[in-house]
Amino acid sequence: MKISKKAYYGLRAMVYLASNKGIVSIHTMAREEYLPEEYLEKIVQKLRSAGLVEATKGQGGGYSLALEPRLITANHILKVLDGSLVPFPCSSGIEGDSCSQESSCATSNVWKKLSLALEDTLDSITLADLIR
Repeated sequence: MKISKKAYYGLRAMVYLASNKGIVSIHTMAREEYLPEEYLEKIVQKLRSAGLVEATKGQGGGYSLALEPRLITANHILKVLDGSLVPFPCSSGIEGDSCSQESSCATSNVWKKLSLALEDTLDSITLADLIR
């Protein structure tokens, strides 16, 4: 499993928004977090579409969290930006997304346990935890 730059930047942006508790411009966030501004704008738009970020237009406008930091998990952010984090189809549990060798594969339990541990860990980490 590899986390994309988009997800890495997105998680950093969400932590930044959580720690600033107000409306922040993309320009300010990009400058202070050393992130590419145009790319960050696209990432934040995706987070906005998912209901994690709110936009305020006009002078003094920018972005803020749509929910309390304690309600947003790292897993939710990463899934919005990268989709499934499951490393192998046999571990996804999604119908129609399985490996033809799953029933005879000696390693499928490894991937299932890894996926469960990853999901549990990322679900247990909220933005509130990250800004403490």
